Amino acid sequence: MDPDILIIKDGAGYRVLHGYLHLANKLSISDEILVDVRGEGTVRIVKTQGRIFVSNGNQHVPLFEN
Repeated sequence: MDPDILIIKDGAGYRVLHGYLHLANKLSISDEILVDVRGEGTVRIVKTQGRIFVSNGNQHVPLFEN
């Protein structure tokens, strides 16, 4: 889990509020990382062919950059 990345739940998806470049750097090394989301707990951020999404169990939710 990475405290330098701030992600919140935003409607039907999640939004990166702080640390997008740090997130991109981590995802360039690994295709997934764990991040704490306030009110949601730990979620898995997954990178696939040009897409980044939040995997919360079997659900795949979009991750918005700004």
